[in-house]
Amino acid sequence: MAPSKQAKQAVTVSETRRTGSNKDAQGYWGKTASFSFRRYDADAPWALSRNKKPVVDSVFKNLHGFEQMIWTNIMQASGGRRHGTNNHDIPVSELTRDAIRRAETISLEESELFSLRLQGDVRLWGIIEPENGCFYVIWFDPEHKVYPINRV
Repeated sequence: MAPSKQAKQAVTVSETRRTGSNKDAQGYWGKTASFSFRRYDADAPWALSRNKKPVVDSVFKNLHGFEQMIWTNIMQASGGRRHGTNNHDIPVSELTRDAIRRAETISLEESELFSLRLQGDVRLWGIIEPENGCFYVIWFDPEHKVYPINRV
């Protein structure tokens, strides 16, 4: 009698790919992105933009596009000046002094924030809720002032 064959279990990307952090083990990689402004810090000094309308229009257009993607695809998006990943976690300790002070002022308890690149220098900073894949927007950073970059 031939031995019974067992079907191999499919391995999902979230079980094998680890990019930057171990958060994929918490389960949001396969979830569709959604956004919440419940934790938004509207008083952050860098949130003001010289030319608001085009930037704000771009933000909503990009958020709409992201809401049709799963986090795995968002995490893998690359490009920009150095062709690294556009969207990734950054430890709060690596942010600018002003951003670290602001994080303390608003009693931000997280040790790292997620940077979501919308276009050029425009970023949204926040936290991804592992259970539902919701990105809680904390800061709007239209001029890349939260995280120091070296331009060559």
